[in-house]
Amino acid sequence: MGRYSFFLVIAMALVWITLTETLDWSALAIGLLIGAFCIYFSDMFLPKIEGGRVKFTKLLLYPFYIIGQVYLAGFVMIKYIIKGADYQMVPVKTTLKAEALRVMLMDSMTFVPGSVSVDLNDDIITSLWIFDKGTDLKKLGPDKVSELAKGGLEKQLAKADVDAHEGVEK
Repeated sequence: MGRYSFFLVIAMALVWITLTETLDWSALAIGLLIGAFCIYFSDMFLPKIEGGRVKFTKLLLYPFYIIGQVYLAGFVMIKYIIKGADYQMVPVKTTLKAEALRVMLMDSMTFVPGSVSVDLNDDIITSLWIFDKGTDLKKLGPDKVSELAKGGLEKQLAKADVDAHEGVEK
């Protein structure tokens, strides 16, 4: 178990204490034990993610950002529903190098109202995207469609992509 695994065990124990609503030594011990088992079994059975380094400290404010995006996109979807909406499967190209960040982008796009991501293949996310009925996707072009489908999510996640900024920082 590495240093990050220790922090994950502590975090899982705190979640356990919150869920049980009990603040005593037995609840803490059980939470630590459950957390350790979860980390052990995930290390044993889940595949390791390769292909990029992520600076997770840059993502501390990301949950708050995405909650704001959920509300903003919700209001846009209400407008589309009232005025009329169309949908289409679109390929969304990402520039993120780290596999973990690409998966986070795909999940974030699904979490925010207006799109459902169905496939991730290297740097292409296939997504069912809802848009204004009057929008001509062919006229916009694939690059503009990708930018609109991602919104500002990729820009926020790119701050944590160590490999993408490696040449800039040196």
